Amino acid sequence: MMPTLEKGDFILVNKFAYNLRMPLTGATIITNKEPKRGDVVVFDFPCDRDIKYIKRLIGLPGDEITYKNKQLTINGESIISSYDSVFRDPKQYGSHVYNEVINEIDHRLLLTPSRRGREGVYSVPEGSYFMMGDNRDNSTDSRYDCPGFVPSDHVVGSATRIWFNWDFSTFPKWNRIGNKIK
Repeated sequence: MMPTLEKGDFILVNKFAYNLRMPLTGATIITNKEPKRGDVVVFDFPCDRDIKYIKRLIGLPGDEITYKNKQLTINGESIISSYDSVFRDPKQYGSHVYNEVINEIDHRLLLTPSRRGREGVYSVPEGSYFMMGDNRDNSTDSRYDCPGFVPSDHVVGSATRIWFNWDFSTFPKWNRIGNKIK
């Protein structure tokens, strides 16, 4: 999820943002609101529900998502991204930061010109969501068989804020504490 999230980010998750669930069974008691396109969502990894995953919700049930030549299209409408800067991290050498707006949510994403991300056309089935990482060319997301489409009952909650950052190899990044995840 770079550049939105960085290694060492500890995040706050609002588990009641979408549903109120029964402990142990996970059955939905009350639906607060439906997840919307552009939300950063924490969900149970479909291939191993013991693993929590975090990605940006791109496709809603019934949507057609196309990703080709680093261009995202939702239901035939191209999502415009504009170049911002070169990403300054040796682990992602050659990557560029872009600004993108999805559903009025302005966020940054990472594209690597020398690397090809998984491309294709995806039709989101009813009861599922299409998730993509903000590090588009280096993300295991709904473009792959695993995790594939994320069933709605796998959604845990909405990522809201960074409450701490420390990857234990350097000092904590104090300037990230309290930042809103968007």
